[in-house]
Amino acid sequence: MNTKGLSRRELKILAIIAMVVDHTAWGFVDFMSPLGQIMHIFGRLTIPIMCFFVAEGYRHTSDLKSYINRMATFAVFSIFPFYIFFHEEYDYRQNIIFDLLLALLALTIADNKILPKGTKAVLIGVLFVISWNIGGWVIMPIIYVLIFYYGKDFKTKAKWFVFATVVMEISLIAMILLNQKYHFSKYDWNVAERLYLLGFVFGLIPLYFYNGQLGEKKNLFNKYFFYCFYPGHFLILSAIKYLVGNVVDQDIYIMAHIIALVIALIMLGYVLTINPSRAQNAVTCFMIFAIMYIFGFLQEITTREVAGVYTGTKLQFFAECMLFISLTYCMQELCHTRISGFIYSLEIVVSFFVMYSLFTYEDNGLMYKAITINYEAGSFPRMQVVGYGIAFKIFVVYSFAVCLMCVIIGVKSAKHANSLHKKRLRFLLYAMIVMWLPYLIKVLNLTNGYEIPALGIPFAAIFVSISLGKYSYLDSISLDFGNALNKGKEGVIVVDSSHRILYHNKWVNTIFGEFYKYDDAYAVPMLKDIFLEKKKSIEIGGHTYETRIEPLIEQSHVTGQILWILDLTEHYNYLNMVEESASKDSLTGIYNRGWFEENVDRILSEKRQGAFIMLDLDNFKNVNDKYGHKTGDAALVALASVMKAAEKSTMRYRIYSGRIGGDEFCMFIEGSTDRKWLQDFAKKQISSYDEELVKMSYKGITSISLGIVQVTGDSYKDKELNYEKLYTSADKALYLAKEHGKKTYEFLDI
Repeated sequence: MNTKGLSRRELKILAIIAMVVDHTAWGFVDFMSPLGQIMHIFGRLTIPIMCFFVAEGYRHTSDLKSYINRMATFAVFSIFPFYIFFHEEYDYRQNIIFDLLLALLALTIADNKILPKGTKAVLIGVLFVISWNIGGWVIMPIIYVLIFYYGKDFKTKAKWFVFATVVMEISLIAMILLNQKYHFSKYDWNVAERLYLLGFVFGLIPLYFYNGQLGEKKNLFNKYFFYCFYPGHFLILSAIKYLVGNVVDQDIYIMAHIIALVIALIMLGYVLTINPSRAQNAVTCFMIFAIMYIFGFLQEITTREVAGVYTGTKLQFFAECMLFISLTYCMQELCHTRISGFIYSLEIVVSFFVMYSLFTYEDNGLMYKAITINYEAGSFPRMQVVGYGIAFKIFVVYSFAVCLMCVIIGVKSAKHANSLHKKRLRFLLYAMIVMWLPYLIKVLNLTNGYEIPALGIPFAAIFVSISLGKYSYLDSISLDFGNALNKGKEGVIVVDSSHRILYHNKWVNTIFGEFYKYDDAYAVPMLKDIFLEKKKSIEIGGHTYETRIEPLIEQSHVTGQILWILDLTEHYNYLNMVEESASKDSLTGIYNRGWFEENVDRILSEKRQGAFIMLDLDNFKNVNDKYGHKTGDAALVALASVMKAAEKSTMRYRIYSGRIGGDEFCMFIEGSTDRKWLQDFAKKQISSYDEELVKMSYKGITSISLGIVQVTGDSYKDKELNYEKLYTSADKALYLAKEHGKKTYEFLDI
């Protein structure tokens, strides 16, 4: 499946619009007029698209019999409405659904695996004869459908389609020339009248952009809309012909603008159904002022008084000024480009100047020298300007400059865009073209002097709306989602394929500093490294953040990336707390045996020197028995407090402390091998513990004894030291201290 832009639904809508334009021209516009020829050529898009989808429908249908029955039923239903509208032109010939039915039958026969080739040829020949005699388009739909079905690729299909169309046109020209001489047909055509049929080849252009999608899920509306719309629109057009009688050009002119206004209103409704985003806001503004402009133009062309023309003109110019500002806003949001506030300020200043000049033109002539009504223009008086002022000329230059700026922005954006974004830009370019096309048509005098700038607006609105609706996933996060993200504690940055920032919530600015929408993410410190190196975590300002990058994928294209940022500082602090809690004694708050043993083994493995000290409460069992376990616990906590204070008492050595179990505690003084210093240290611990008990009102209930083992460089000779060996030696030293009267200390060599 390719991704060239247009779905089946969009192509069918285009075909229906082309059909209505074509039939409107048949009913109300002079066939050979420039406008009539343009409308008929545009109408030629319908048959190629419909023939293409008959071939596609046959290829994908799961119930061919129902498909044929449905088409046959509505071909019959369309006979009467078609005849009412076209009987003067087509007489007994049939409608397009009848032609498509014949084409479907021909394809069914040609693709049959059972019928002999001769039988197939005869049956298809019969269908050709029927189409030749009563078909609306005489065998061409059959040929087109067969080409679209059997062509191996689009290039082959297009080549054969063009060949068949040219052969048909040459054959028709030959028959016209022969008929002019021998008069064998009642259709008294000339060659110039039939050249518009070459417009069939233009149908290949939208088909080239078909993305291969089968469309929405089947439902009654999708299945029967065209079949019902086809006869229905003939009845509506016939009723209009009956009601208006001898319709004049002015009526068509007004009716066309009313239709344009309705189309713009419909597109506004469509835009409002799209998920809210800043791009939707921009397009909504564009649509509102487009509607206002068309309404002002309608007021101008339907009034007979200068005052009414003036009011309509003021409304138009106001809408135009706002349209250009909205167009700039649309380009910013749809092209993902930050436009300077100076540009918007300049547009506002120009808009104020234009409106001021318009409201005061009678006093200063800045906009117009004068406005009059030309009552000699027939039954439809027209506005006539008597000289344009400098403000009008400035507005024309300004209008051109805004559109040129938008084109430049689009081209610049396209340089770094992926294929999907380029398709969006293509629709925006179409919008620019159709906005200016009416002025080109006026210059070429194709509208008999009628001004039709408002007729370009709804088509521009359609293209802008498609660029929003079809590619809305390229826009910033929807406003509702964005508001929710701003209230969360997770950072989000969305970038497009050119690493321009489409969205970020406020929280990330507290991490990376100030940056703005459409800035280059690679220009923001740290962000470039995160995106390029796919870092899993970063540390900034004492905080630890987890980062996760996810691709934005749409229609098999990576359209950008989302960076999620989560502050894990509290999480890590909690883990550290949990880890610390698992390593510490719950009663005393100092480290437990596991932690102490692990660190002592680590120190010994690195062959460092120091002293291993075991501390024990004297007569601790008596304390529990005499004073209770609560007092016993207090005595243990008091010793832990003394040991913690000892850890902070010296900057010379690093002291590790731990509770081994019961009333048994240990310390390791890393780096200390000076016996005198160790003696003083031991005495200090004994006296400090006595003082701590006094503070706790437990004076004299117990005391501590210490066993000390020194670890020197010689301790590592010819022996493997570990925690257990030191513990055993210190325990023996402690035993000696107890033997010597307690509340003292003893040294023991390893």
